[in-house]
Amino acid sequence: MGQDNTYRTSDTTLSAFLITEQWVLLYVDYTPQRFEFAFPMSAEIQEAANRYISGNALTEPSAFSRVHRKLLRIIRKQCQWEED
Repeated sequence: MGQDNTYRTSDTTLSAFLITEQWVLLYVDYTPQRFEFAFPMSAEIQEAANRYISGNALTEPSAFSRVHRKLLRIIRKQCQWEED
């Protein structure tokens, strides 16, 4: 959890899963040594992340692939989701 009541992760594939599941990516923070994706904090997002981490998450594969490629592109450009 971030200091600003956000769920933060540097895991690109987890972030792609969360976005595919309709969680809003607030911003990408490039200030830490490794970038972090920030989402609004809630019990539901923590549950979704736990399902993903435990291997029990299901999502639509082509949507996941599309979002994952876009996240990799914005990381390379060091821009925000809506700027790409």
